[in-house]
Amino acid sequence: MSFYSSIAEAYDEIFPLNKVQAKFVEGLCSVLTGKRVLDAGCGTGSLAIELGRRGAAVEAFDLDLSMIQVAEDKCPQALNVKFSEGDLLTFGNDYPAARYDVVYCFGNTLAHLSGEDDFNVFLQSAKTLLKPRGLLLFQVVNYDRIMREKIDHLPTIESDRFVFERNYSFPKEDVVLFSTILKEKSSEVTLEQKVPLFPMQSELIKKCLKEDFEELSFWGSFKKDSWEKDSFHTVVQAKLK
Repeated sequence: MSFYSSIAEAYDEIFPLNKVQAKFVEGLCSVLTGKRVLDAGCGTGSLAIELGRRGAAVEAFDLDLSMIQVAEDKCPQALNVKFSEGDLLTFGNDYPAARYDVVYCFGNTLAHLSGEDDFNVFLQSAKTLLKPRGLLLFQVVNYDRIMREKIDHLPTIESDRFVFERNYSFPKEDVVLFSTILKEKSSEVTLEQKVPLFPMQSELIKKCLKEDFEELSFWGSFKKDSWEKDSFHTVVQAKLK
């Protein structure tokens, strides 16, 4: 069972829809109606569905079939939102070229790639699928801060039913080991997982983007707070050249 399959049932309680993300995307597009949007690593699809409600034509994929099944089950048929299985390393072959106004990847998803080479593969797929001057948007945890201060945990998330603990350790210079404990309160069932992450720091992001993208913007939150060394998030906008 994959990491995300194991938490699919709890996912929407742990990570409910963040409408600030939807407002962020909508604000960068001026008007979402008629825009074609691709959600790369959509999880259970909450943001894709919200953008569909705001008028976008959304296609969304995730590597985990359990997540896609949850997304399809909760998506109103009236919305122009389509879900499918897909991989961050191969999705450039799965959709028509130059089709999308926006490609986005939120939720620290890109940190699950194995390194810089994989990130460049992702960027080439985004380049292929975006329209000229299309927007690439993504968000990861601020790994500049994590790596500099050797932050060993993220805030624990608690919902009515679950407690989700998140810890970091550093087995190698360029690897963060992400250890999680998911506890169901009523049954006291505990699920522990460990996943290696790629700590994507700002200078590497800039280096990888510079060949094919321009007008880079870095923010510390989806509210467009200035990115600082102590920001929790790294939120990036890049425009295809």
